[in-house]
Amino acid sequence: MKQDIQTMLPLLYRWHRRLALIVALPVALWVISGLTHPLMAHVWTPDVRWQQVALPALPDAQSVIPPQRLLERHGYTAVDQINLVYVAGRPQWQVAVYGEAQANDRWREARPPANVAISYYDAVNGMPIVGGARLHAMALSRILLGDGQAQITDVTRLDDFDLQYRFVNRMLPVHRVSFDRADGIQLYIDVLGQRLATADNTWRRIGLWTFAQFHNWHFLGERHHPLRLVVITVLIGLTFVVGVGGLLLYALQWRKRRGREGRGGAHRWHRRLGLVMALAMLGFASSGLHVVLGQYQSEDHLAWRADTRMAVDELAFNPLEAVTPRTVGLSQARLDGEPMWQLREATPEGDVIHYRHAITGAVVEEGDQAYALELAARWFGESGQAMPPVAFTRALPDFAMDYVSVYKRLPVQRIALRDGPVSVLFLETHTGHVAHLTTPEGRLRSQHFMHLHKFHFLGKLGLSAPARDLVISVVVLLILALVVLGTSLVLRPRKKR
Repeated sequence: MKQDIQTMLPLLYRWHRRLALIVALPVALWVISGLTHPLMAHVWTPDVRWQQVALPALPDAQSVIPPQRLLERHGYTAVDQINLVYVAGRPQWQVAVYGEAQANDRWREARPPANVAISYYDAVNGMPIVGGARLHAMALSRILLGDGQAQITDVTRLDDFDLQYRFVNRMLPVHRVSFDRADGIQLYIDVLGQRLATADNTWRRIGLWTFAQFHNWHFLGERHHPLRLVVITVLIGLTFVVGVGGLLLYALQWRKRRGREGRGGAHRWHRRLGLVMALAMLGFASSGLHVVLGQYQSEDHLAWRADTRMAVDELAFNPLEAVTPRTVGLSQARLDGEPMWQLREATPEGDVIHYRHAITGAVVEEGDQAYALELAARWFGESGQAMPPVAFTRALPDFAMDYVSVYKRLPVQRIALRDGPVSVLFLETHTGHVAHLTTPEGRLRSQHFMHLHKFHFLGKLGLSAPARDLVISVVVLLILALVVLGTSLVLRPRKKR
């Protein structure tokens, strides 16, 4: 047995050195760029006063032009969405008409439909407002920023994601509003939802670019490009092998090294750091590999939106006749083939949605739940899947344990399913978007990543988010030191015996 170990050791040591040299630069790039994440979360945070807008209550029917009359006056025959909004204290009708669906570029992450024309009309006199979406975005951004003095330098509409406005923000189209401030702050505003999509500043933009290029390796191609996925998969796999190999070398040589000094200096510190950091390094590698393997399948549900096209003559009932002091928004839906007004009300627990028939004005009980189930059936049908049996549905006016703030959209309906590839479906009914879906393998991948890549298990030990990120930063710096020491040992000229 000892003879076999002594024969295997040189071979194992040689391949450990070779593979470590291959993955040294990739691991260093992952480690250094990974440090930008806690910096963006706690240091390079944009100085935004509010994360959401407290929308004012809608006026009564006598104060403004009825929506059907306004649409007929301006020659509309059908619309996808009409809402009453306030811009600088003035009520305006916001009208959205979607064009033909745009095909997603190959290998790119699916994006929500953004081919939409958004028009604004004064709700009192009915006059069109030039640049209404731009003015609306500016007004919302000033409220959210809480800075009435800074000059706005640019307003740009985005219909696609880029390296600054990443796909994790989910919402399109948005307007990027740039301010003339020392921090270079920019707010991304979803005018259709009247909400903040995200915000950044100069340092955060640097961090986002660094993270995209050197942690996600965007320079190799789009998110689902085979070249990028294969290269990262191979290199993470080799990193895992190097970590396991180092532990195996230490274990096989432990008895041999007991009682003698062995090689000192960098060798000793490399062994010690490797032993201490081994589990953390294997956790980062395994969870990162798990996430990359999930990217071989694109998330096409993000590109789906229900058809909400309504003929103008179907909007006979004036929804402002049914508003309450808590009604803050309007939208439209088609439930069981019938046109519906959706009236969104703000409550202390979050927004809830009530339904009125768009022609008769009749109240529809449990309309939001029924519409969510209908949307789910449509999505499964258009995806070529059979809809699994429904376990239960529940309205989520706010974020929850299984629907966190990264998913952005609120309020949503949560549909739990049985015996299917999709276990939970989250639907934003007032826009018709699939907000998120959960699969058994996706839940496992998320738990793996959150605990071994983001160290969320430390939260159960009482550590706050900043303390947890500080621990992660120390760990990755020690891994960087391990890589630097190991590389110096491989490249160091060997002394002749």
